[in-house]
Amino acid sequence: MTALRHLTGYILAKHLIKLGCRRIGFVAVPFSAPTIKSRLAGAREAILEAGMELSHDFFQVGNPEDPKFVRMVAAGRMKDAIICGNDYTAAVLIRSLHNIGVNVPRGLRVVGFDDVHYATLVSPPLTTMHQPCREIATLAFKSMLSRISDPTNTPRTIMLTPNLVVRESCGAYLERPDVEPVKKKAAKKKAGKGRSA
Repeated sequence: MTALRHLTGYILAKHLIKLGCRRIGFVAVPFSAPTIKSRLAGAREAILEAGMELSHDFFQVGNPEDPKFVRMVAAGRMKDAIICGNDYTAAVLIRSLHNIGVNVPRGLRVVGFDDVHYATLVSPPLTTMHQPCREIATLAFKSMLSRISDPTNTPRTIMLTPNLVVRESCGAYLERPDVEPVKKKAAKKKAGKGRSA
Protein backbone atom coordinates (compact mmCIF):
# COMPACT_ATOMS: atom_id res chain seq x y z
CA MET A 1 0.00 0.00 0.00
CA THR A 2 1.85 3.04 -1.18
CA ALA A 3 1.85 6.13 -3.33
CA LEU A 4 3.76 5.81 -6.60
CA ARG A 5 7.17 6.74 -5.16
CA HIS A 6 9.02 6.86 -8.47
CA LEU A 7 6.30 9.09 -9.94
CA THR A 8 6.53 11.56 -7.03
CA GLY A 9 10.17 12.30 -7.79
CA TYR A 10 9.42 12.58 -11.50
CA ILE A 11 6.53 15.03 -10.95
CA LEU A 12 8.52 17.28 -8.59
CA ALA A 13 11.52 17.49 -10.94
CA LYS A 14 9.24 18.11 -13.92
CA HIS A 15 7.55 20.95 -12.02
CA LEU A 16 10.89 22.61 -11.29
CA ILE A 17 11.97 22.23 -14.91
CA LYS A 18 8.75 23.94 -16.05
CA LEU A 19 9.62 26.83 -13.72
CA GLY A 20 12.89 27.26 -15.58
CA CYS A 21 15.25 25.38 -13.24
CA ARG A 22 18.22 23.84 -15.07
CA ARG A 23 20.56 22.90 -12.22
CA ILE A 24 18.61 20.64 -9.90
CA GLY A 25 20.06 18.72 -6.96
CA PHE A 26 18.70 16.08 -4.59
CA VAL A 27 19.48 16.09 -0.85
CA ALA A 28 18.85 13.31 1.67
CA VAL A 29 19.96 12.61 5.23
CA PRO A 30 22.18 9.62 6.06
CA PHE A 31 20.41 6.27 6.51
CA SER A 32 17.25 7.47 4.76
CA ALA A 33 14.31 5.14 4.15
CA PRO A 34 14.46 2.96 0.99
CA THR A 35 11.67 5.10 -0.51
CA ILE A 36 14.27 7.82 -1.15
CA LYS A 37 15.91 5.70 -3.86
CA SER A 38 12.64 5.53 -5.83
CA ARG A 39 12.07 9.28 -5.47
CA LEU A 40 15.64 9.94 -6.58
CA ALA A 41 15.23 7.68 -9.62
CA GLY A 42 12.05 9.50 -10.66
CA ALA A 43 13.73 12.91 -10.39
CA ARG A 44 16.76 11.68 -12.36
CA GLU A 45 14.47 10.33 -15.12
CA ALA A 46 12.64 13.68 -15.51
CA ILE A 47 15.92 15.61 -15.71
CA LEU A 48 17.46 13.33 -18.33
CA GLU A 49 14.20 13.22 -20.29
CA ALA A 50 14.36 17.03 -20.51
CA GLY A 51 17.79 16.76 -22.13
CA MET A 52 19.57 18.20 -19.10
CA GLU A 53 22.79 16.88 -17.61
CA LEU A 54 23.13 15.54 -14.09
CA SER A 55 25.93 17.28 -12.20
CA HIS A 56 28.56 15.12 -10.48
CA ASP A 57 27.12 16.22 -7.13
CA PHE A 58 23.46 15.84 -8.13
CA PHE A 59 22.79 13.56 -5.14
CA GLN A 60 24.17 14.79 -1.82
CA VAL A 61 23.82 13.06 1.55
CA GLY A 62 24.36 14.99 4.74
CA ASN A 63 22.92 16.74 7.77
CA PRO A 64 20.85 19.81 6.78
CA GLU A 65 21.63 21.30 10.21
CA ASP A 66 25.38 21.20 9.55
CA PRO A 67 26.49 24.66 8.26
CA LYS A 68 29.42 23.10 6.39
CA PHE A 69 27.14 20.72 4.47
CA VAL A 70 24.60 23.48 3.78
CA ARG A 71 27.32 25.76 2.39
CA MET A 72 28.43 22.90 0.14
CA VAL A 73 24.85 22.49 -1.14
CA ALA A 74 24.55 26.22 -1.86
CA ALA A 75 28.19 26.71 -2.98
CA GLY A 76 28.65 29.25 -5.74
CA ARG A 77 24.97 29.11 -6.65
CA MET A 78 25.81 26.04 -8.75
CA LYS A 79 22.23 24.80 -8.28
CA ASP A 80 18.97 26.69 -8.69
CA ALA A 81 16.72 24.08 -7.01
CA ILE A 82 17.00 21.32 -4.42
CA ILE A 83 14.65 18.36 -4.09
CA CYS A 84 14.78 17.01 -0.54
CA GLY A 85 14.09 13.40 0.40
CA ASN A 86 11.22 14.45 2.67
CA ASP A 87 9.56 17.51 4.17
CA TYR A 88 11.56 17.40 7.40
CA THR A 89 14.84 17.58 5.49
CA ALA A 90 13.43 20.42 3.35
CA ALA A 91 12.20 22.40 6.37
CA VAL A 92 15.54 22.12 8.18
CA LEU A 93 17.47 22.97 4.99
CA ILE A 94 15.37 26.10 4.42
CA ARG A 95 16.09 27.29 7.97
CA SER A 96 19.81 26.54 7.60
CA LEU A 97 19.98 28.33 4.23
CA HIS A 98 18.37 31.37 5.84
CA ASN A 99 21.01 31.26 8.59
CA ILE A 100 23.82 31.52 6.02
CA GLY A 101 22.08 34.29 4.07
CA VAL A 102 20.53 32.30 1.20
CA ASN A 103 16.97 33.33 0.41
CA VAL A 104 14.42 30.63 -0.50
CA PRO A 105 13.11 30.71 -3.19
CA ARG A 106 14.96 33.69 -4.75
CA GLY A 107 18.44 32.33 -4.08
CA LEU A 108 17.60 28.63 -4.16
CA ARG A 109 14.30 26.78 -4.61
CA VAL A 110 13.54 23.93 -2.19
CA VAL A 111 10.85 21.24 -2.36
CA GLY A 112 10.03 18.06 -0.42
CA PHE A 113 7.82 15.02 -0.10
CA ASP A 114 4.89 13.95 2.17
CA ASP A 115 2.97 17.22 2.80
CA VAL A 116 3.22 16.90 6.58
CA HIS A 117 1.15 19.24 8.78
CA TYR A 118 3.97 21.76 9.33
CA ALA A 119 4.65 22.18 5.57
CA THR A 120 2.43 25.30 5.64
CA LEU A 121 4.16 26.65 8.77
CA VAL A 122 7.64 26.75 7.21
CA SER A 123 8.72 30.15 5.89
CA PRO A 124 8.28 30.14 2.96
CA PRO A 125 5.52 27.48 2.87
CA LEU A 126 6.80 24.26 1.34
CA THR A 127 6.02 22.90 -2.13
CA THR A 128 5.68 19.15 -1.70
CA MET A 129 4.14 15.89 -2.91
CA HIS A 130 1.08 15.04 -0.84
CA GLN A 131 1.23 11.62 0.79
CA PRO A 132 -2.39 10.44 1.26
CA CYS A 133 -1.73 8.99 4.73
CA ARG A 134 -5.39 8.75 5.77
CA GLU A 135 -6.35 6.98 2.55
CA ILE A 136 -3.38 4.61 2.87
CA ALA A 137 -4.38 3.76 6.45
CA THR A 138 -8.05 3.25 5.53
CA LEU A 139 -7.28 0.96 2.59
CA ALA A 140 -4.69 -0.97 4.60
CA PHE A 141 -7.25 -1.55 7.37
CA LYS A 142 -9.90 -2.71 4.89
CA SER A 143 -7.41 -5.05 3.21
CA MET A 144 -6.48 -6.51 6.60
CA LEU A 145 -10.14 -7.12 7.48
CA SER A 146 -10.70 -8.73 4.09
CA ARG A 147 -7.72 -11.03 4.66
CA ILE A 148 -8.95 -11.98 8.14
CA SER A 149 -12.43 -12.82 6.84
CA ASP A 150 -10.98 -14.88 3.98
CA PRO A 151 -7.33 -15.98 4.45
CA THR A 152 -7.32 -17.40 0.91
CA ASN A 153 -7.40 -13.86 -0.54
CA THR A 154 -4.17 -13.32 -2.45
CA PRO A 155 -1.89 -10.49 -1.34
CA ARG A 156 -2.12 -7.41 -3.54
CA THR A 157 -0.36 -4.11 -3.99
CA ILE A 158 -2.49 -0.96 -4.10
CA MET A 159 -0.86 2.10 -5.66
CA LEU A 160 -2.27 5.55 -4.88
CA THR A 161 -1.71 8.50 -7.20
CA PRO A 162 0.30 11.32 -5.55
CA ASN A 163 -0.63 15.02 -5.78
CA LEU A 164 1.68 17.99 -6.21
CA VAL A 165 0.98 20.78 -3.71
CA VAL A 166 2.46 24.05 -4.99
CA ARG A 167 3.45 26.64 -2.39
CA GLU A 168 6.02 29.46 -2.27
CA SER A 169 9.27 27.52 -1.67
CA CYS A 170 9.53 26.38 -5.31
CA GLY A 171 9.43 29.94 -6.63
CA ALA A 172 6.27 29.37 -8.67
CA TYR A 173 4.97 32.79 -7.64
CA LEU A 174 8.15 34.73 -8.40
CA GLU A 175 8.18 37.04 -11.42
CA ARG A 176 10.19 35.39 -14.17
CA PRO A 177 12.54 37.67 -16.13
CA ASP A 178 11.43 36.13 -19.44
CA VAL A 179 7.72 36.63 -18.69
CA GLU A 180 6.36 40.17 -18.40
CA PRO A 181 3.80 40.48 -15.57
CA VAL A 182 0.19 40.72 -16.76
CA LYS A 183 -0.44 44.00 -14.88
CA LYS A 184 2.53 45.69 -16.59
CA LYS A 185 1.41 44.44 -19.99
CA ALA A 186 -2.09 45.85 -19.41
CA ALA A 187 -0.68 49.21 -18.26
CA LYS A 188 1.54 49.46 -21.36
CA LYS A 189 -1.38 48.63 -23.64
CA LYS A 190 -3.56 51.26 -21.96
CA ALA A 191 -0.80 53.90 -22.23
CA GLY A 192 -0.36 53.10 -25.91
CA LYS A 193 -4.05 53.64 -26.55
CA GLY A 194 -3.91 56.99 -24.73
CA ARG A 195 -1.07 58.25 -26.94
CA SER A 196 -2.81 57.21 -30.16
CA ALA A 197 -6.05 58.98 -29.22
